[in-house]
Amino acid sequence: MEFRQLEYFLVACEKGSFNRAAECLYTSQPNVSKVISALEQELGRSLFERTSRGLKITPYGETVREYAQAILKNVSVINSMADRNSGKKFLLATYPSNMVAGLLADFYKTWSGRGYVVEHQEGSVEEVSDWVASGISEVGIVYIAEKQIKSFQHILGHKRLVFEPMDVKEACVYVGPNSPWYHEDSIGFDELPNVKFIRGVRDYFSMDHHLEQVSLGAVSTQQLRYAMYSNSDHVTIRLLTSTDLCSLGINFLYPQYEQYPIKALRIRDCEPFLVIGYIKLEHQNLSEAAVWFIEEFKKML
Repeated sequence: MEFRQLEYFLVACEKGSFNRAAECLYTSQPNVSKVISALEQELGRSLFERTSRGLKITPYGETVREYAQAILKNVSVINSMADRNSGKKFLLATYPSNMVAGLLADFYKTWSGRGYVVEHQEGSVEEVSDWVASGISEVGIVYIAEKQIKSFQHILGHKRLVFEPMDVKEACVYVGPNSPWYHEDSIGFDELPNVKFIRGVRDYFSMDHHLEQVSLGAVSTQQLRYAMYSNSDHVTIRLLTSTDLCSLGINFLYPQYEQYPIKALRIRDCEPFLVIGYIKLEHQNLSEAAVWFIEEFKKML
C-alpha cells in the first residue's frame, strides 16, 4: 500500500467521481481508476459502487476513509517535524514573553558565529511540557503557581521530565498609555472587574487559575471582563499600546528589553507566588547553548 493510493482514494470520496478526482489531482481518469482498483484488489474488498451517477462509497469504504484520513494527517504532522537544518541546534519552548524575545536576540549575537540554529516555540504550560517530552524542544521556560507545584511535578514525572525553579514573582496588570489606569502604580483585587482584559493562552495552569488561588475570594475569573482572546504576543502588545485593554501577567520587566510604553501595575496584597523555572528531560545533560540561555535568564530575574 502506498500513501498515493490513500490520497487518490480520499480525493475520489470527496469529488464523487474518478473524472473530477483526476482534474483535482492533475492526472488522467484512467490513472485514478487504476490506482484505486489496485488498492481495492490489495484490500480484497470494494471501496466504491460504480453507478451511472458516479461513485457511491461502500460501508467498508467509509471505514477505510476514516483510517486513511488519520494516516495522511499524521504523515503531514511528521513531515512538518522534519529537521532540515544541519549543524548544532538550540531547541527552546517558552510561554509568550517579550523578555524571552530580547534574550533570544542576545543569544543570536553571542552564538551565531558558533554554527547554532535556534528553533523557538511559544505555548501554554501543557504545550511546552509536551514539546520537551517529545524531544521537539530541549528546554521549556514556564511559570507555575506555588500551590500547583506538587501536582505539576506529578504530571511531569509521568512524562519523565523535571522542573527546575529559578525565581518567584508576583502577578501584575499590564497597561498601555490609553488605559485609564496608566498613571496608577497599583490596583486592588476588588478593582479588577472594572478592567477590560485581553486573555492569552488558556489551560489548567493559566494566569486566571493562578489569580483565583491568591485573591482570597475578592475576585473570581467569572468577574473579569474579557474583550478579546489571543495567543499572540504581537497582538497583545499592539492592543496594550493602542487601546484601553489590559492583560494579566508576571511582574517582570527587564529594563534592557523595555521597548514599548507598557507599565506593570502591582496588584495590592498579592504576594509573590508565581514560580518561574525550566523543564527538561530527566538525567539530561543540557547543551552549552541551553546552559548559557538559562544562566542569562537567571540574571534577568
